[in-house]
Amino acid sequence: MPKSQVQRDQFGGLLRTLRLERRLTQEELAEAAGSSVRGIREMERGRVRSPQRRTVVLLADALRLAGADRDRFVALARVERQPHDRGAVPDDRAAVPDDRVAVPDDRAEVPDDRVPVPHDRPAVVVPGELPTAVPDLAGRAEILERLSALAADVTAGRPDTASVVVLHGPPGIGKTSLAVVAGHRLSPAFAGGQLFVDLQGVSPDGPVDPAEALAGLLRSLGVPDNRVPVSLAERGGLFRTLTRDRPLLVVLDNAASEAQVRPLLPAGRGCLALVTCRRPLTGLAGAVRLPLDLLTPAAGRLLLAAIVGADRIAAEPVAADQLVKLCGRLPLAVRIAGNRLASRPQWSVGWLVDLLHDQRQRLTALTAGDLGVRSAFEVSYRQLDPMTARVFRRASLIPGTDFEPALVAAVAGTAVETAAAALEELVEAGVLLTLGDRYQFHDLVRLYAQERLDAEEQQDCRTRAHDQMVGWLLRRTRQAGLMFEPVACRVDSPFDDDRVAAHWLDRESGNWLAALRDAARRGRHADVVAVTRALHWYSDANSHRHSWDEIFSLGVAAARAAGSPRDEAVLLNFLGWARYFCRDRNTDGLAALDRALELARLIGDRREEAWALTYTAAIFIRIGSGVLAVDHCRRAVGLFREIGYALGENGAASVQGGALAALGRFAEAADLHRDVLAFYGHGSGLSRTGAVVARAGAMMSLGADLAGMGQWRAAADEYAHARRLFHRCGATFSEANAIHRYGLALQALGEVDAAAEALGSALALYAALSCPWWEAQTLYALAALAGSAADGAADARQLRERALDRCGELDAPEVRTLRATLRRELAEF
Repeated sequence: MPKSQVQRDQFGGLLRTLRLERRLTQEELAEAAGSSVRGIREMERGRVRSPQRRTVVLLADALRLAGADRDRFVALARVERQPHDRGAVPDDRAAVPDDRVAVPDDRAEVPDDRVPVPHDRPAVVVPGELPTAVPDLAGRAEILERLSALAADVTAGRPDTASVVVLHGPPGIGKTSLAVVAGHRLSPAFAGGQLFVDLQGVSPDGPVDPAEALAGLLRSLGVPDNRVPVSLAERGGLFRTLTRDRPLLVVLDNAASEAQVRPLLPAGRGCLALVTCRRPLTGLAGAVRLPLDLLTPAAGRLLLAAIVGADRIAAEPVAADQLVKLCGRLPLAVRIAGNRLASRPQWSVGWLVDLLHDQRQRLTALTAGDLGVRSAFEVSYRQLDPMTARVFRRASLIPGTDFEPALVAAVAGTAVETAAAALEELVEAGVLLTLGDRYQFHDLVRLYAQERLDAEEQQDCRTRAHDQMVGWLLRRTRQAGLMFEPVACRVDSPFDDDRVAAHWLDRESGNWLAALRDAARRGRHADVVAVTRALHWYSDANSHRHSWDEIFSLGVAAARAAGSPRDEAVLLNFLGWARYFCRDRNTDGLAALDRALELARLIGDRREEAWALTYTAAIFIRIGSGVLAVDHCRRAVGLFREIGYALGENGAASVQGGALAALGRFAEAADLHRDVLAFYGHGSGLSRTGAVVARAGAMMSLGADLAGMGQWRAAADEYAHARRLFHRCGATFSEANAIHRYGLALQALGEVDAAAEALGSALALYAALSCPWWEAQTLYALAALAGSAADGAADARQLRERALDRCGELDAPEVRTLRATLRRELAEF
């Protein structure tokens, strides 16, 4: 290989290394150095002959090089021309022009009067270059109306009106279709003509050079070839001169970067530029940015009907909705699906739905002619640097719908900072969605990323990445759960306190629960037991937020498989609690607690025996066995006292108070609950959140005692205080319960309007948590309030019908009682 080629290769490699070290994209480096993206790309590939010294100096400045590093960089670029090279012409696009040609920094720059304008000005040409518009655009009426209003402001010459609009979004979202339709709609307002340029921002051959694009624009405006200036600056100056006084619409489609777009913006105040790009082009000052969203289900159906025919879609409405959903509500995918159906009249919509249900074939099925979802994603993927591409592929292993950079770092095997930078690059490339500090795949993009993962990484690498992710999630989940322990082991914990831990557990629930299931399937019994045990105290404050019956069932099975009866007894107690308290499945709860009690006695674990008795007593209260409940609680209190476990003793005492109240012994119950409340208020050893939840729970119990004694105002005050505490620590179900009881207390006090408002608030929270039994009780209370009004009979009947529906198939004595009452009252209505 000739020495000069070796040097060029060395320079290109060094240039790329320095750019990546500074976390610059080729577009960002090109903009900072005043070069073109294609020029940077060609230099990094070693294809540019003798880059000009000024180009190298500007690159060194952009890369912030100094001292020996700068000298080495400049020296590597200095290549002596060989005799046979003297006639070669350097690629002007790869280098920054000399000092006489400066790339304009801002579209508002005043045109240089020295730019040579032909004396024989071209005849006025009114171009109309917009491509044919699609006849079936759907779901973009709001954006089209906004564009019409902007165009009206521009052509009216209103001050402070933006004259550049960036339509941005992921591949296949319909940016070009929208821009063309908008262009045709707005064209009457721009008598100077309509220009259209495909800037090929994601083309495998690289984006169009701004100088080339300007030459085409000048020709469209009537400038002969021999009058088109040579340099970028002169072409830009002439373009601004020619557009200064004419109302012109310019559509710049498929832009790559701000640097590519800036020289192409017309200068006239009556001009409007529509730019489409996968990136938001945040560097364009003063531009209006309109992100394009996915189609609504209704808009998706309309698009299908426009392509396939309204009758055909109306004949299979459910299948049509499924088809739009399987297309991810992506306009390109919906259009392709519609085209496939239109070209195959013998197909039913349901047949195509069945075809798309196979995830392995979905991207292949979403291809029609030269339209393809996979190819749209492919273009963006091939432009990613290796690390970003790896992050893109590996992130498809994450099971949840969204994720944080730290989890991506775990699955990609890289630093969090590197993962975060790669994720932002993927957002910029339009293949990843951002949700604040979290990220999300579009369904079809995830399938494409999984395809690339399977195609480009060996099975052992994929397995190792998956196991890294699962292990990281299990460790982090256990660490978060331990923050709620009464005596938490918080050594090297990544969480500052239990509130931070709760926030993480809530946001990552889709990921850590999937990891827990995966660990259970793979026989990682010790991990499953450790995680499920660590989550117990967190579950107290978040009783209806997660599927605790499933979670603790996984723990019980793992403990049994591992041969650990002590862990099994602990987790059976947790499971019994989850079944009765979270799912209102009293019989199933008793079955788990009976097994816990049996195991605890077998191994001599008095603490778990006492907890089993306490939880069983709570179910006895629910099913009307108050005497048995009191007996169980007294035995539990005694066991806890024997082993010196004050926290358990007060927990059992609180349930004992509830059992006494169920027997009508309200004064005794109130005395017990006041003692428990005092305990939780003075150093119970619970975490901060746990202590607040426990205190609020004791207030609820005391409120019930006061209500039983007819002291409704005092009861309402306790419920109101408990509600505030539950709200403060995010215990939503308990908050709803407090509001519910507060509403009943107000009802007893005759404050009907305030009671109805409180019960309505409780109903909304119960519905959000999907608590049908509690919804039924609240609806029944609201029906009683409505029935007391002179004209409320119809409303009361409707509320009773809704309550009966929410009782559903639940099977418990209290549910059966309410169901019978509702049926009787509806029959008598």
